[in-house]
Amino acid sequence: MQNLHHLNTLSHIGAGGLALLLGLLPLLSRKGHRLHRLSGWMFVVAGLVVLICAIIGVVVYPRPGPLVMVSLSASYQYLSGLRALPRFRTAPSWLDTLMALAALTGCCLLLSRMANGEASWSPAIGYSTLGFLAVVALYDLSRILWVAAWRRIRAIDHGLKMTATYFAFASAGLGNLARAWQPWSQIGPSLLGLIVMLLLLSRYIRDNRRRGTED
Repeated sequence: MQNLHHLNTLSHIGAGGLALLLGLLPLLSRKGHRLHRLSGWMFVVAGLVVLICAIIGVVVYPRPGPLVMVSLSASYQYLSGLRALPRFRTAPSWLDTLMALAALTGCCLLLSRMANGEASWSPAIGYSTLGFLAVVALYDLSRILWVAAWRRIRAIDHGLKMTATYFAFASAGLGNLARAWQPWSQIGPSLLGLIVMLLLLSRYIRDNRRRGTED
């Protein structure tokens, strides 16, 4: 059993490092470009291995509540970000509703476990991650009320969620590897991710306004 745990941990770390390297390419390349699409799907594959290993870890081996919350948040944003791609569907479906409800249920179930943190994964990280995930899930539930408008912004929906997934990987990875620098080794990537997401959103709004003016 211990050997399986080591194998799962090594697979998680290896895939995580690969995902962080690959994830830089779609993050920095132009949307729609071949490099963006190819590297994006490579990041998706590496990210899937990361999340599967993380889920195995939190299910089979006892883990503090905040770490479980981070795993749930990254998994949800990963799946929801993928489903925002046009190739999956033209509007939020019943599956998206079930996913959002499952995420909110997970938040409620884990709320009582957030206080059971540790030095590496403090309750503050757990509560902030829980709040962020709850807001994203509620947003996803609301999309059925404004489908036509959502179709026009689905590109930024996808982009922000996959960016959040990338920096969730970075926060968890650096937080675990640089324990001597905690909590900043966890908070730093999260803050950087928030700044990047705000910049992406600002650029998206500016470009849309520019296209509207030209039209």
